[in-house]
Amino acid sequence: MEPVTQLTQTVSLLQSGLVAAARIKEIQDLPEERRPAVVPAPDEAAPAPERAPASPVLTFYDVVARYGPDAGTALNGVSLSIARRGHTAVVGPSGAGKTTMFSLMLRFLHPTRGTVRLDGVPLDHYDLDELRRRIVYVEQDPPLVPGTLRENLLYNHQEASEDDLWSVLRAVRLDERVRELEEGLDSTVSDTEISGGERQRIALARALSGRPETLLLDKATAQLDGLTESAIHDAIVKVAEHGAVVTIAHRLSTVVEADQIMVMENGLCRASGAHDELLTSDDLYRDLVAALRIATVGQQRRRPQEDGAGVRPPGRPSVGP
Repeated sequence: MEPVTQLTQTVSLLQSGLVAAARIKEIQDLPEERRPAVVPAPDEAAPAPERAPASPVLTFYDVVARYGPDAGTALNGVSLSIARRGHTAVVGPSGAGKTTMFSLMLRFLHPTRGTVRLDGVPLDHYDLDELRRRIVYVEQDPPLVPGTLRENLLYNHQEASEDDLWSVLRAVRLDERVRELEEGLDSTVSDTEISGGERQRIALARALSGRPETLLLDKATAQLDGLTESAIHDAIVKVAEHGAVVTIAHRLSTVVEADQIMVMENGLCRASGAHDELLTSDDLYRDLVAALRIATVGQQRRRPQEDGAGVRPPGRPSVGP
């Protein structure tokens, strides 16, 4: 049987390699982005819509999305709005369409039908540089670029000053850690021991350095220690005071404190509202909260005390079974 097993494994590896090669070819075929020699002034870089405080920053109009011509619908006629200020949490079971929503907001994916609009203007009317300045994304496992901490923080916003860098580090509670390093901001990432939680906070600081209008966080607090979760929570609260924060939430504390919660299922937004409202009106949301509560309690029991899991910041809801 060993030759058969080896043949099966070889075929499986070959298939994986062919898929990877196809993806690399897709990237190679993408048109090259050429930056203008002179950066256009803000009023020339993109349409200049009216930004009324009460108007939504992002709007989905009857959006249908697929990942290929023969693929099923990932979103099926979604219409929703993201408030210009405040925290919006997106929850739902696996495959509900949460990540697809983010892909559309970032123009990684284009709608099959309908439109996604920023300040009332379709996203494809914006220059990519303008869009990337206004909407910034932090993924669950963010990469750090080779080089120094300073270069990582400046990656999104080259014009940031020294004070700006220390300000965003304070916002994510990393300033003391960086000051302890012999080279400070000029410490090389490869020579510095960086934990998963610190990597997440560096990525968030990098996103904040450009002062984006909209911050997208994809499961940013999943599987993090208590200290890191608390730092990210505080940063979310601060950004939400003057801009929009949209999170795909996998922690109960992230969900219940959101100003608006959107419940996704089967490519549709089935309900939206505040935590207390949805608890009484939506069965799926109640089930999701129960599952998040169980997962959160289990994670808290597994965390070592020195990670800060036993410390609950003032104003945070306690979570119990």
